Amino acid sequence: MKILFALISTGLTGGFRYIFEVANGLKERGHDVKIVALTGDHSWFKNLKVDVIYKPLNLNMFRSAVYSLYKFYSHITLQNVRRTPYGVFRAISSKLLGVRPDSIIELADLIKDFDADVTIATYYLTAFSVWFSQNKNPFYLVQDPPELVEINEGKVGLNMFKLSLKLPFSFVAVSSYVKQLILDNNSTARVTIANPGVNLEIFRPKSEPKESNKKKVMVILRGYEYKGDKISLEVLKIVNKKIPIHAIIVGSKDLVKKYSKTIGLNFSYTVFSNIDDEKLSRLYSSSDAFLYTSYAETFGLPPLEAMACGTPVVMTDYKGSRDYAVNDFNALISQPGDVKSLVDNLLKVLQDDKLRDRLIENGLETAKKFTWEKTVDNFEKALK
Repeated sequence: MKILFALISTGLTGGFRYIFEVANGLKERGHDVKIVALTGDHSWFKNLKVDVIYKPLNLNMFRSAVYSLYKFYSHITLQNVRRTPYGVFRAISSKLLGVRPDSIIELADLIKDFDADVTIATYYLTAFSVWFSQNKNPFYLVQDPPELVEINEGKVGLNMFKLSLKLPFSFVAVSSYVKQLILDNNSTARVTIANPGVNLEIFRPKSEPKESNKKKVMVILRGYEYKGDKISLEVLKIVNKKIPIHAIIVGSKDLVKKYSKTIGLNFSYTVFSNIDDEKLSRLYSSSDAFLYTSYAETFGLPPLEAMACGTPVVMTDYKGSRDYAVNDFNALISQPGDVKSLVDNLLKVLQDDKLRDRLIENGLETAKKFTWEKTVDNFEKALK
């Protein structure tokens, strides 16, 4: 089967990881798989086995000069040249002109160049691209929460997202929550659930040396309001007044500096940026608890990764996690934004050894049920 995934861009996110893992799995099963995107950089994902074809850009003298200046700037600022020529000009048009190229039509034109048995949209914008391309057997992988769409594209984007769910496609949902979201907008839709998975060869318990007597609490900060960054930091501040803690923060150093100035952080912490999966796994394993306070996720892989590493989880009920997270069984779960409940639950995990052991044991068993192989199984069944 010839399978084509359509993306606006690529980058280091859980959504792109899902696409790359599934694409690899389908190729290993003998399918001819390709990915097309307007712009981006996928070098962060090691051992991608399928071709990623980016939109080409014909460089005239002016464009060549601008791109050369960009490469020179990247060199003197010690940055990698990660954008394709097209990506550079797309970014410039967005920032300087205040407009963005018509991504939907551009991607539709790119899709038309490929004769695929199945063409898979991966975002609401790409859903319309696939529709306009008129390629046969259109599919729609839905894995973005409406909150993220509204943040990125505003009310207009949110309305377009809801409209995209009404397209006469076959759907793949990453969770039961997403399936219901699709059916709420399209009651006759054919929807298959293919939950994300965990690479259990990488995300597993590891023995990490204790550097201090302080309890370590790991958090991931993304900079979006709906991710609950400020809630996490408020919880850590309150807990630190009762039990001295050291925070393991995964995120941008600039973002943490911003929070340090605006919120004020009364606890010690170490920041880790641009880390690979192996390092991420070691950070999970070295922590006494993992705190995840998002308001909205369609699945939310980090808590499951933490469980696979033998780390007890304190988290919010952001709906997408209901396929794997069970309160007082493999995690302690609070309502989004409930600082008091999150503080109480984190203190319980840090102080109650019996509770910790139970959460760890059940979390490890839960993680075993979610593998990328099973994800590909369900995805392939949907395509067939």
